[in-house]
Amino acid sequence: MASRKALIASVLLLLLVVPSSSSYVKFDLHGNIYPGGYIYVSMKIGDQVYNLDVDTGSILTWLQCDVPNCQGPCKTWKQQHPLYQLKFDKLVPSMDPLCVELLQHSGKPEDRTCAYNIAYAEEQSDGLLIRDKLTLPIARNAQHTIAFGCGYNQQNFKPGQTLPVDGILGLGRGSTVNLAFQLKKENVINKDVISHCISSKGGGFLFIGDYKIPNVEWVAMDRNANHGHYSPAVLGELCFKGKWISEKPMKVLFDSGSTYTYFDRRPYKATVDEVIGSLHKSLTKVPDNYFKLCWKGTKKFKSVDDVKPLFNPIFLIFRRGGGSTATLDIPPENYLIIKDGNVCFGILHNPSVVGENNLIGAITMQDRTVIYDNEAGQIGWVRDSCKGKPESVIPSRL
Repeated sequence: MASRKALIASVLLLLLVVPSSSSYVKFDLHGNIYPGGYIYVSMKIGDQVYNLDVDTGSILTWLQCDVPNCQGPCKTWKQQHPLYQLKFDKLVPSMDPLCVELLQHSGKPEDRTCAYNIAYAEEQSDGLLIRDKLTLPIARNAQHTIAFGCGYNQQNFKPGQTLPVDGILGLGRGSTVNLAFQLKKENVINKDVISHCISSKGGGFLFIGDYKIPNVEWVAMDRNANHGHYSPAVLGELCFKGKWISEKPMKVLFDSGSTYTYFDRRPYKATVDEVIGSLHKSLTKVPDNYFKLCWKGTKKFKSVDDVKPLFNPIFLIFRRGGGSTATLDIPPENYLIIKDGNVCFGILHNPSVVGENNLIGAITMQDRTVIYDNEAGQIGWVRDSCKGKPESVIPSRL
């Protein structure tokens, strides 16, 4: 009896000292790379569920928003859910620390409000920083107040089309505004770590917090990269069929918000030359109104599985020092798209989109977990089925 009482006392004492934060929060991913072009999560903000495009290349989470008596340009794309209705008591004041940090990079105060402008590759969003309740998929659907953007003017976001998303989930590096940092500050999670696994079959999962997975290949994170960007501190080198093809090592960014992978002019040309030089004789080049390189076969292709034997993998190798390396393998299914029965090259070169950057987009991230560990300052990846674990949250202890 005494030992049982001691055990109960020990458990109670442990419960008292265990922090209320958890290891991670899990969200299911929806959508697909092609033809959808969006990978998104569904989140309840305020009293409405919204779909947010998962973007590790930007810092601010924002929703399309209806501002009463909006002055000036006020443009939104067509979306499936009702627009978020702004209530002025939700506005974040311009002197709030989150506003001050945000506007260092993306705007200036207007009167007493926190008015921002977020610029993407070819798009932009004007909005106001606000606060409202976020309902998390954990025990008892816990609610926490977060700051996010009320985007009342969006430019160049596929006008005229009804999009499956209502805004952007900004998970970029180095900002107190991003959702992971806010959840850590609210003691919802214990570490600022982001993990995602995008399935080539559609869907997948997103973990915000310290999600553990074995056999990860890690590279140090460049803490001096542009604000919001995740980039290895070491440069990568391209390898194809056992041969180095990079003219020089290349700086790389990881950006889940980009559907495709983009290379700068020289690595793009080197890669294209090698891929074309190794093409199977059954493939014939055909024109396309979007992709620069597409081929047809002797019959229409139904999936990438039909063409995998006709292409070779690409390898991006990072030299970590001490003779060790980390390899990001890019097999055909991570750089090819099937469109209208043809196969198209999903690594692109478009200076107007990424400038001189080399950007690893969602097509290359498919069927692997990619981890952005802001606590340890490292980026990692490992092949994964993207089925995830059934639970929404794992306690940090017990």
